[in-house]
Amino acid sequence: MRRHLLPRHLSHRLRLALPAAALAAATLFGAGGPASAATGAAPSRSATPTYYLALGDSLAAGYQSLPDGGHVTGRGYAQDIARTLGARASASGLPFDFVDLGCPGETTGTMIDGGCPYPHPYADPQLSAAVDFLRGHHGDRVLVTLDIGANDVDGCLTGGKVDVPCALTGVGTAARGLDVILDRLKEAAGPHTRILGMNLYDPFLAAWLTDSQGRAQAALSVALVNVLNAAIGATDAAHGVPTVDVAGAFATDSFLPLVPWNGRRLPLNVARVMQWTNMARGDIHADDTGYQAIADAFLARI
Repeated sequence: MRRHLLPRHLSHRLRLALPAAALAAATLFGAGGPASAATGAAPSRSATPTYYLALGDSLAAGYQSLPDGGHVTGRGYAQDIARTLGARASASGLPFDFVDLGCPGETTGTMIDGGCPYPHPYADPQLSAAVDFLRGHHGDRVLVTLDIGANDVDGCLTGGKVDVPCALTGVGTAARGLDVILDRLKEAAGPHTRILGMNLYDPFLAAWLTDSQGRAQAALSVALVNVLNAAIGATDAAHGVPTVDVAGAFATDSFLPLVPWNGRRLPLNVARVMQWTNMARGDIHADDTGYQAIADAFLARI
C-alpha cells in the first residue's frame, strides 16, 4: 500500500473531528485489542524458520507517516513478526535471519516487472529478488509473508468516492498478477518453505466520520474490499497458500456494535481503523498498534 492521502477537504474535516494522536488500544478495546504473540510455549525446532522473507508493498516495508509530516519505513508487521521468530529461534538454539524486500507503492505489475517508485536495494524486480533468495535457500526452513494488490485498486478510491468500474478492473489486475507471483514463488520454493498471504483492512472506512454521503461511501468501500479480499483468498487457495485474515482482525465488516471512542460512539470497524491506522491525518497505513495486530494474525498461523 502506498502513502495515499484523503482529499484536502476530507482530511481537514477528519483532523477537526479527531485528535492527532490515537488513544491506546487497550482503552478502546480492552482485552479485544492486539496482544503480542511473542509469549507462550516455544514451537518445535522443526517448525521454527531459519529465514523469514517479507514481500509486498508498503505494509511489508513497515511504512508509517509521522505527525510532523515525515515518514519512516522498517517499523511494521514484518519487523514485529521477525522479533518474535528471532526470540523463538534463540530459545531453541537455532540461527535466524530476516530479509525484507517490501517496497512502498508496489503493485502486482511492478512486483513482477520492476518499477517500484520507492527506493529499494535490489536492481531487479522484487519478485526476481525473491525467487533468487528462495533458490539460494532451497533446503532451508524459510517463512515467506506476502501482501500485494492494494495499490492495484488504490487509485479508484479518491475524492471520498469509489470509482466502481475502476475498482473492479483493479481487482482483476490484482488477481492475475498475484497468480503469476505465487506461481513463481511456489516454483522456486524448497521443501521447507512456507508461504502465507494476507487480505486487507479498509482504511477508507474513515469517510464514515464526515457526513451521510461519507457513510454511504464507507459502506461501498467495504463491499469493494470484500471483493478484492475474495479474489486474494481464491488465488491464494488455488496455490495452496493460506490467507491470513487481517480484515477480520480489523473487524472490517462490523458496523455493529457501536463502541465508545473520543467522546462518541462509532461502528467497531470505523473505530478500529481510526485506532489502528494513521487515518486521523489522512494516511492509510497502520500505526504501531495496527501493525502488531497484523503480526499477531500472522503469528497465529505460524
